[in-house]
Amino acid sequence: MSMSRHLSIYRNLLREVNIQYTKGANNPTFVQELKSIYRKNRNIQDSSKTEALNKNAEDVLTFLTSSRKHKVLRDLYSAIVMEQKKKIELSANRVGLNLPKEYDPSSPQPLASD
Repeated sequence: MSMSRHLSIYRNLLREVNIQYTKGANNPTFVQELKSIYRKNRNIQDSSKTEALNKNAEDVLTFLTSSRKHKVLRDLYSAIVMEQKKKIELSANRVGLNLPKEYDPSSPQPLASD
């Protein structure tokens, strides 16, 4: 794995930890701990150990990103937050479909021919 990939993982980890833990709770402990772990392992020469550490960091990054996205989607599709019609519309849009227009008897319009 290249040095730029290592740095990219590190930056993304810092970003995710900052978004999820530091900003909300105004608590820099998690960022400081992450930085100290990276500093402690900075001088490791064994490539297999370095690869294992970076694989672990990638897994943690994937977990943090996925859990944040899951929370956003859960909040977005929560029954408390939005009405059923809006949930159906968003679900249809997510898979590339559009809901048909509802008929309005007060202003009828001709069907559009394709």
